[in-house]
Amino acid sequence: MKRVIRIQTSGGKVPPQAMQQLQGAGLNAQEVANIINDKVKSVASLGFQNLNVEVEYDDSTRRVIKVNVEYPPITDILLKVAGKDTPSHQAGKEIIGDLPLEKVAEVALIKMEELGSRTFKAALKQVVSTCRSIGLTVNGKDPKAVVKEIDQGVYDELISKYEKGPTSG
Repeated sequence: MKRVIRIQTSGGKVPPQAMQQLQGAGLNAQEVANIINDKVKSVASLGFQNLNVEVEYDDSTRRVIKVNVEYPPITDILLKVAGKDTPSHQAGKEIIGDLPLEKVAEVALIKMEELGSRTFKAALKQVVSTCRSIGLTVNGKDPKAVVKEIDQGVYDELISKYEKGPTSG
């Protein structure tokens, strides 16, 4: 039978009471904590501290099926990366900041599963488009132009780097 444990990370780490909860369910708490810590470190490093996590497991085998992290909305992550508190009030007209495409790619990697994109390239285009709606430029350009460049293959090297998985740093 499938069961779910809901926990909240604190400071990007699994707190002791959650470890007890995982152990009480007969799971290898340290193994599950390592999975959770790995999944949340990218957003925790941006300053997002309390993230909700669901650990789905099989009650009969005590095996983890899936670990879902409830990440903050894309706009919140982009604003935090850009060092801004609020989005533009006139999207497309008022520019509040600029992000390098590399940083936008990191956000796309965090949110890719949630976006439901089939490819990293598609996820990246979605996140670049979100930049425009909150008043951020990408690589000093209008995000619409960056999406066209992505389609033209200008950033294929960067995209292939992220398609291989997360990078450290």
